[in-house]
Amino acid sequence: MIDYQDGEYHFYGEVADLGGQSRKGGAGGQGNLNFSIIKASGETYTQARDDLNRKSSRPVYLGALKVLIFTDRLAFQDVEEYLNRSRTQRNTRKSLKIITSADEPEDLLKAELDNASSVGLAIDNIQDNLMKEGSSFFVDIGDLLEALAVKKVGFLIPAMGVVDSHITLTGYTVFENGKKVGFIPQDQRRGVVFFLNPHGSFHYEVILNSNRYELDVTLNNKKITTMYADEELMIQIQMGFKAVLNYASTAQPVTIGDREALQRLLEEAVLQDIVQALDTSQKEYALDYLGIYRYFRAQHNSTFKTIDWKQAYSDAATEVTTEVTLVRSELPQEP
Repeated sequence: MIDYQDGEYHFYGEVADLGGQSRKGGAGGQGNLNFSIIKASGETYTQARDDLNRKSSRPVYLGALKVLIFTDRLAFQDVEEYLNRSRTQRNTRKSLKIITSADEPEDLLKAELDNASSVGLAIDNIQDNLMKEGSSFFVDIGDLLEALAVKKVGFLIPAMGVVDSHITLTGYTVFENGKKVGFIPQDQRRGVVFFLNPHGSFHYEVILNSNRYELDVTLNNKKITTMYADEELMIQIQMGFKAVLNYASTAQPVTIGDREALQRLLEEAVLQDIVQALDTSQKEYALDYLGIYRYFRAQHNSTFKTIDWKQAYSDAATEVTTEVTLVRSELPQEP
């Protein structure tokens, strides 16, 4: 974990400890591992790293890191220098997951853990699980270096913190030019995730004829087309979803008409989430952190090299269409 405070960089490292006083962990094959916390400081990254090496009883091997955490203070200061250092450090994996946290380092490192022996392992497990179930995404050093190299775009880093004594996803930190410029809370994440996780999936509740239905909605396909003429950008977004009906507040057979109505309600619900994500990106931040630039660059490569993408993106007209297909129902269906 890296913090910046009082003019110094602070490293907090969870180091495996085969003996002595340290945190003892839970299950999942990690229960035999113990971890101790080493804190190091310096006016520069080099000095802080040297301090860390001098305090560690064993060589610090960056290739063994599971996750790297930037505090909010460092995020506001600048993370670009550290990321650029990692570009040339051979033992730093470009697949190393990155998160941010608004919590104080000591508070985060004392969090209660579920089936993990260290905070880093717990966060790594949570990030993997959220990605697999489709309700979030993770980013690694390679992703951030790519965005920094483009220079015309921003990026998001998942944020985690301690809520009710447990570590949880709190939202996404918005970065421009390597510095924090904003935050998207977790309850506004659905549209963002549909852009950044190819298998985005969420529970939706809709009301039909005074009956409340709960459905799983999963992204099935996505097509983004960009058109540029007379210095005006048009972005067309088409997303298709599969839905599974799980239950209703009042159990009753589902008719063909009900299925069609539920599909229309879901199409409107996911449309609102996608439009909200776009509006926040274009209007509130004027910053492409949703990856639209990748489609434009692939479709208009020579133009992308010269265009003011930030301006073009924030001014772009958008057209979003959604289609939801109800593929399965756990409720009985009328013929």
